Amino acid sequence: MCLDTALWAFLTASSAAMMMSAGFWDVRIRRVPDWHWAVIAAIGIICSSFLAWGKAPDLSVLAYAASSSMLAAYMLSERVPGILALPAAFAVSAWAWAETGYAGLFGPGIAFAAFLCMYVSGLIRGGADAKALMSLSLAFPSYPDIGGLPLFWPPSWPAASFLCLPLSVLALAAILTSVPMLFIGARNAFQGRQGRGMFTEFPMPTSEARSSFVWTLQDVEDGAVVRTAPSDDPGAISRLEGAGVQTVTVTPMVPFVAFLAAGLLVAVLLGNPLFALFREKGPGCGRLPDHVRPGTMYAIGILYKKYWMYIPLRGITYNILI
Repeated sequence: MCLDTALWAFLTASSAAMMMSAGFWDVRIRRVPDWHWAVIAAIGIICSSFLAWGKAPDLSVLAYAASSSMLAAYMLSERVPGILALPAAFAVSAWAWAETGYAGLFGPGIAFAAFLCMYVSGLIRGGADAKALMSLSLAFPSYPDIGGLPLFWPPSWPAASFLCLPLSVLALAAILTSVPMLFIGARNAFQGRQGRGMFTEFPMPTSEARSSFVWTLQDVEDGAVVRTAPSDDPGAISRLEGAGVQTVTVTPMVPFVAFLAAGLLVAVLLGNPLFALFREKGPGCGRLPDHVRPGTMYAIGILYKKYWMYIPLRGITYNILI
């Protein structure tokens, strides 16, 4: 086993172990200690820096390590203000690009910022969910290169140019969350409940809702029971109990970190089935052409009359398609 493969295997295994531990915490108490993300980010930055050394300009590798460390510090500590960490991290990357003409290690910062925006905008609700994806963004500038893996749907051109590993993990986790939704739908159908929220909500005794991992969808206003947005306000349960309501409609707090952990395992071991949808048929399709070397060049594919034309551009990205 060569050193690069060993580093990829160690990085992937340690990240998977941390994600599974985080998923266990999320299932048990719906909270995840931040040390999980610190371990993923630290091991990832160190291993990825070693993997990139000699394949990318030294200054670019140092800039990646420095900027990723800044972003990790912002993610893990309230003492590091985002108004300083985010511009500083991107300034370091931009300076390295200006000095070397190599922008290959911009990916982690861009993915980090994208997931942060998803969290701020409410597309990702849980702070632990966002931190899991942001730490994976810093740890994996590219897909892990482990011989024989993934087994079925390896990263393919051109989809891998935008569907980075953390985004694959998010997509797979979203698909996997359909399993409990189908279970809820089947139970509601068996009990004769249909219509709105059939796959996302169900009734339960009000007394049990207080100690369960659920959001209530009802409250009492002006003496009447009304439907509300999902809420974990314990006061809503008290008001419903005070009004004599025995059963409340709830929606479950999905332990999404557990699904992210499962998504990472699927992405690494089996691959992402979305790559099969984008892969072109025919010899040489679905991979970088032989004359394009990851780490020194990047190919932009332009689909024209069902043929890919590859245009190598120096220093646009690093190993994002592996």
